[in-house]
Amino acid sequence: MRPLTISLPDNLYKKLTQQAKVSKTSLEDFVLFQLKRDEARDAALTLLRKRAGRCLMAKEPILKESTPPIWVVPVFTNVAPPIEVGEIHVAADTGEVLSTEMDVAEMIRKGHVSFGFESLAIEKQERLTELLALNSEQVLAPEVIQEMDALLAEKQALQIRNLQTLEKRLLS
Repeated sequence: MRPLTISLPDNLYKKLTQQAKVSKTSLEDFVLFQLKRDEARDAALTLLRKRAGRCLMAKEPILKESTPPIWVVPVFTNVAPPIEVGEIHVAADTGEVLSTEMDVAEMIRKGHVSFGFESLAIEKQERLTELLALNSEQVLAPEVIQEMDALLAEKQALQIRNLQTLEKRLLS
Protein backbone atom coordinates (compact mmCIF):
# COMPACT_ATOMS: atom_id res chain seq x y z
CA MET A 1 0.00 0.00 0.00
CA ARG A 2 1.33 3.42 -0.90
CA PRO A 3 1.15 6.29 1.57
CA LEU A 4 -1.12 9.20 0.77
CA THR A 5 -0.80 12.72 2.08
CA ILE A 6 -3.74 15.05 2.05
CA SER A 7 -4.01 18.64 3.18
CA LEU A 8 -7.06 19.57 5.22
CA PRO A 9 -8.31 22.90 6.48
CA ASP A 10 -7.38 23.37 10.15
CA ASN A 11 -10.99 23.21 11.37
CA LEU A 12 -11.65 19.90 9.56
CA TYR A 13 -8.35 18.42 10.78
CA LYS A 14 -9.23 19.42 14.34
CA LYS A 15 -12.74 17.93 14.05
CA LEU A 16 -11.45 14.63 12.61
CA THR A 17 -8.75 14.43 15.29
CA GLN A 18 -11.35 14.93 18.02
CA GLN A 19 -13.61 12.25 16.53
CA ALA A 20 -10.66 9.85 16.31
CA LYS A 21 -9.86 10.45 19.99
CA VAL A 22 -13.48 9.76 20.97
CA SER A 23 -13.28 6.53 18.95
CA LYS A 24 -9.97 5.73 20.67
CA THR A 25 -8.20 5.19 17.35
CA SER A 26 -5.60 6.90 15.21
CA LEU A 27 -6.61 9.60 12.78
CA GLU A 28 -5.56 7.39 9.85
CA ASP A 29 -7.63 4.42 11.05
CA PHE A 30 -10.60 6.68 11.73
CA VAL A 31 -10.49 8.15 8.20
CA LEU A 32 -10.12 4.66 6.63
CA PHE A 33 -13.08 3.45 8.69
CA GLN A 34 -15.20 6.37 7.44
CA LEU A 35 -14.20 5.67 3.82
CA LYS A 36 -15.09 1.98 4.14
CA ARG A 37 -18.42 2.89 5.75
CA ASP A 38 -19.17 5.23 2.83
CA GLU A 39 -18.26 2.45 0.37
CA ALA A 40 -20.67 0.08 2.13
CA ARG A 41 -23.49 2.65 1.95
CA ASP A 42 -22.73 3.28 -1.74
CA ALA A 43 -22.82 -0.47 -2.47
CA ALA A 44 -26.20 -0.75 -0.72
CA LEU A 45 -27.52 2.29 -2.63
CA THR A 46 -26.42 0.75 -5.93
CA LEU A 47 -28.45 -2.39 -5.18
CA LEU A 48 -31.44 -0.31 -4.10
CA ARG A 49 -31.34 1.94 -7.19
CA LYS A 50 -31.08 -1.09 -9.48
CA ARG A 51 -34.05 -2.89 -7.92
CA ALA A 52 -36.18 -0.23 -6.22
CA GLY A 53 -35.42 3.04 -7.98
CA ARG A 54 -35.64 5.87 -5.50
CA CYS A 55 -38.47 4.56 -3.32
CA LEU A 56 -35.99 3.23 -0.71
CA MET A 57 -32.96 4.91 0.86
CA ALA A 58 -29.95 3.68 2.79
CA LYS A 59 -28.95 5.20 6.13
CA GLU A 60 -25.55 5.17 7.82
CA PRO A 61 -24.02 1.66 8.00
CA ILE A 62 -23.18 0.08 11.33
CA LEU A 63 -20.20 -2.26 11.62
CA LYS A 64 -21.22 -5.60 13.11
CA GLU A 65 -18.24 -7.32 14.71
CA SER A 66 -19.04 -10.85 13.58
CA THR A 67 -16.94 -13.47 11.84
CA PRO A 68 -16.43 -12.20 9.19
CA PRO A 69 -17.35 -8.59 10.05
CA ILE A 70 -20.21 -7.04 8.05
CA TRP A 71 -21.68 -3.63 7.52
CA VAL A 72 -25.38 -3.49 8.32
CA VAL A 73 -27.02 -0.76 6.24
CA PRO A 74 -30.52 0.19 7.47
CA VAL A 75 -33.05 0.75 4.67
CA PHE A 76 -36.00 3.16 4.94
CA THR A 77 -38.84 4.30 2.72
CA ASN A 78 -38.06 7.53 0.92
CA VAL A 79 -41.23 9.41 1.90
CA ALA A 80 -42.14 11.26 5.06
CA PRO A 81 -42.22 9.86 7.61
CA PRO A 82 -39.50 7.35 6.67
CA ILE A 83 -40.22 3.81 7.86
CA GLU A 84 -37.51 1.19 8.33
CA VAL A 85 -38.22 -1.76 6.03
CA GLY A 86 -35.05 -3.82 6.31
CA GLU A 87 -31.28 -3.84 6.03
CA ILE A 88 -28.61 -4.66 3.49
CA HIS A 89 -25.50 -6.56 4.54
CA VAL A 90 -22.11 -5.75 3.02
CA ALA A 91 -18.93 -7.73 3.71
CA ALA A 92 -16.56 -5.41 5.59
CA ASP A 93 -13.41 -7.00 4.20
CA THR A 94 -14.37 -7.17 0.51
CA GLY A 95 -17.20 -4.63 0.11
CA GLU A 96 -19.34 -7.34 -1.51
CA VAL A 97 -23.10 -6.95 -1.07
CA LEU A 98 -24.37 -10.05 0.71
CA SER A 99 -28.06 -9.18 0.46
CA THR A 100 -30.00 -10.27 -2.60
CA GLU A 101 -32.53 -8.75 -4.94
CA MET A 102 -35.13 -10.91 -3.17
CA ASP A 103 -34.27 -9.09 0.07
CA VAL A 104 -34.90 -5.78 -1.69
CA ALA A 105 -38.18 -7.10 -3.11
CA GLU A 106 -39.29 -7.90 0.45
CA MET A 107 -38.30 -4.37 1.56
CA ILE A 108 -40.37 -2.92 -1.28
CA ARG A 109 -43.31 -5.07 -0.18
CA LYS A 110 -42.95 -3.83 3.41
CA GLY A 111 -42.82 -0.27 2.10
CA HIS A 112 -46.03 -0.82 0.14
CA VAL A 113 -47.73 -2.25 3.22
CA SER A 114 -46.58 0.74 5.28
CA PHE A 115 -48.24 3.07 2.74
CA GLY A 116 -51.47 1.12 3.02
CA PHE A 117 -51.16 -0.36 -0.47
CA GLU A 118 -52.94 -3.61 -1.23
CA SER A 119 -51.69 -6.36 -3.48
CA LEU A 120 -53.29 -9.26 -5.27
CA ALA A 121 -53.10 -12.47 -3.25
CA ILE A 122 -50.04 -14.49 -4.29
CA GLU A 123 -52.17 -17.41 -5.52
CA LYS A 124 -54.23 -15.08 -7.70
CA GLN A 125 -51.12 -13.33 -9.02
CA GLU A 126 -49.52 -16.67 -9.92
CA ARG A 127 -52.72 -17.82 -11.64
CA LEU A 128 -52.98 -14.56 -13.58
CA THR A 129 -49.36 -14.88 -14.72
CA GLU A 130 -50.03 -18.46 -15.81
CA LEU A 131 -53.17 -17.48 -17.75
CA LEU A 132 -51.47 -14.55 -19.47
CA ALA A 133 -48.64 -16.86 -20.58
CA LEU A 134 -51.13 -19.44 -21.87
CA ASN A 135 -53.08 -16.72 -23.68
CA SER A 136 -50.00 -15.78 -25.67
CA GLU A 137 -49.43 -19.43 -26.66
CA GLN A 138 -52.90 -20.71 -27.51
CA VAL A 139 -56.56 -19.84 -27.83
CA LEU A 140 -58.18 -20.12 -24.42
CA ALA A 141 -61.58 -21.61 -23.65
CA PRO A 142 -64.30 -19.03 -22.88
CA GLU A 143 -64.46 -19.96 -19.17
CA VAL A 144 -60.66 -19.55 -18.88
CA ILE A 145 -60.86 -16.15 -20.61
CA GLN A 146 -63.61 -15.19 -18.16
CA GLU A 147 -61.37 -16.21 -15.21
CA MET A 148 -58.44 -14.23 -16.64
CA ASP A 149 -60.63 -11.15 -17.22
CA ALA A 150 -61.95 -11.34 -13.64
CA LEU A 151 -58.39 -11.52 -12.25
CA LEU A 152 -57.29 -8.60 -14.47
CA ALA A 153 -60.28 -6.54 -13.31
CA GLU A 154 -59.46 -7.29 -9.67
CA LYS A 155 -55.82 -6.29 -10.20
CA GLN A 156 -56.83 -3.06 -11.92
CA ALA A 157 -59.24 -2.21 -9.08
CA LEU A 158 -56.40 -2.71 -6.59
CA GLN A 159 -54.12 -0.48 -8.63
CA ILE A 160 -56.75 2.27 -8.68
CA ARG A 161 -57.24 2.02 -4.89
CA ASN A 162 -53.45 2.15 -4.41
CA LEU A 163 -53.22 5.27 -6.57
CA GLN A 164 -56.00 6.87 -4.54
CA THR A 165 -54.16 5.95 -1.32
CA LEU A 166 -50.97 7.47 -2.71
CA GLU A 167 -52.79 10.62 -3.75
CA LYS A 168 -54.28 11.05 -0.26
CA ARG A 169 -50.88 10.48 1.34
CA LEU A 170 -49.11 12.95 -0.91
CA LEU A 171 -51.75 15.64 -0.54
CA SER A 172 -52.11 15.37 3.24
